[in-house]
Amino acid sequence: MSRRVKEMLKENNELQEQLSDVGKKVLTDIVVYLRGVPVSAYEQERVRRDITQMLIDGEKRGNSAREVIGEDYRGFCDSIVDEIPHMSRKEKLLVSVRDALPALTVLLVIWCAGKLAEVLSGILPSFNCPVTLGNLLGGILLLAGVEGLIMLLTKYAFESSRSFRVKWGLVWAVVFIAAVCVNYLIPYKVFRIHLGLAAVLTLAVFIVYRILDARVD
Repeated sequence: MSRRVKEMLKENNELQEQLSDVGKKVLTDIVVYLRGVPVSAYEQERVRRDITQMLIDGEKRGNSAREVIGEDYRGFCDSIVDEIPHMSRKEKLLVSVRDALPALTVLLVIWCAGKLAEVLSGILPSFNCPVTLGNLLGGILLLAGVEGLIMLLTKYAFESSRSFRVKWGLVWAVVFIAAVCVNYLIPYKVFRIHLGLAAVLTLAVFIVYRILDARVD
């Protein structure tokens, strides 16, 4: 994230320490919900700061979060967000790419580590490793599952029932198992890549993430 977002994030983290535990719980749900709205991280932190200050002032008067904000937390957040300029298509695309790169980096690291173990154990005869259709489809499925889970968690941030958590936990488990099965059950080789080059590409993906993260709010 950009420097100004980092600075405001730090300030907001310090500011929320003035809230009670109940106030922090409400604010956390609000922040999670805000992460899913189409406004920049900087604008999200500005809204977070204003809401945090409202809650702090309310607690000083002896008012609860519901008395300050009202019963409909989602409606309250939406009314604020509606007044904020939303991201353009280009900004949304950059944010989406940036947010996907960390998960992609982790998958690439896991793949490289797995292939290295196969080479060292003698399963693969050389560092020129095959990339299967199962590897590609399984990775895509995992990335889509992570993105979908994040979208659900932000959209339903104010839904705290146990049944809701269990239901979506099971959905994620099914997606994960399906991705693992696809990875191992579709051995068709698409191409080969040297493990050293794969490691360089993994590093490149991480560097691109850091560059985007530093420039995109």
